[in-house]
Amino acid sequence: MMNIIRADTYRIMRGKGLYISLAVLIVVIALISLTGGTVGMSYGGMEVLDESIEAIANDSTEQLSAERSAAFRAPTGTMVVNKATSSSNNVLYFLLPLVIFVSIADFSSGGAKNTLAGGINRAKYYFSKLILTFILCAIFLLIYVLLSILLASIFNGFGGTFDGAFIAGVLKILLSQLWLCLAAVCVANFFAFLLRSAAYVGVYIAFLLLPPLLLYSLSLVNEWFINLFDYELTMNIGLMANIGALSGGEIAKSMLIGAGYIAAAVIGGFAIFKKAEIK
Repeated sequence: MMNIIRADTYRIMRGKGLYISLAVLIVVIALISLTGGTVGMSYGGMEVLDESIEAIANDSTEQLSAERSAAFRAPTGTMVVNKATSSSNNVLYFLLPLVIFVSIADFSSGGAKNTLAGGINRAKYYFSKLILTFILCAIFLLIYVLLSILLASIFNGFGGTFDGAFIAGVLKILLSQLWLCLAAVCVANFFAFLLRSAAYVGVYIAFLLLPPLLLYSLSLVNEWFINLFDYELTMNIGLMANIGALSGGEIAKSMLIGAGYIAAAVIGGFAIFKKAEIK
C-alpha cells in the first residue's frame, strides 16, 4: 500500500495540476483574508444575510449599513478564523481535481489495470487512493485556515491575544471539520471508483450543489424540509465554525452524520470496485 502511495505522490508532484490547484487556493485565501469578502457558500455569511434581510424588513437603514460594513471589513487574524472556517467547505471543491490526479488518471491511462495485474489486491489499491486523497485534503484545509490567519495578521494585525485558548479553539474547529472533510473524501472516491471516467466531474459537482438548492426550494413549499439541512455535509462543515456555541449533542450529531457518510461511501465504493471489470 505504501508503495502505491509513494508512486502516486511522486507522479502528482511531477505534474502541474497540484500546483495550479494550490495557486487557486491561495487566491481564494487572499480574497478572504485581505478584502473581507467571502468566496463560495459561507455558513457565517448566511447569518449576516439573515440579519440584513431582517434589517430591511424593519426599515433600519443605519443597521443595514453597519452590518454590510462589518461583513466586508478586512479582518484581523482573530476575526478571519470565523470567515475562513465558516467557508472551509470551499475545500471540498478542490477535492475534484485531487481525486482526478490520484484515481481517475489511473483509470484513464490504464495504470490501474497494470497495477492490479502486477499482483496488488483491490483492497490495498482502493485504500491507498483513499488515504492519499485524505492527506491532500487535510493539507489543503490546513493551508486554507492557517494561511488565512497568517495573511490577515500580517496585513491587518492579529487583533487579539495569541495564547493557548486561541490555539485550542482553532484546533477544535479544524479537527471537527477535518472529520467531515474525510467523509467528503470518501464520497468523492466512491464516485471515482463507481464511474472511473470524466463523468465523475459532473456527478461530484451535483453532489455538492444540488442537495442544498433542492432542500432550499422544497423548504419554500414546506418548512419541514429545513430539518433535512441537518444531514447535508457542506452545511455541517460550516456549522463547526461555531463549535463553541454548539451543545455536546449537536456536535455528536454532526460527527455521527460524518461517520454515516464514511461508512456508506467506503463500503459501497469498495463493493463496487471489487466486482468491477477494469479496462
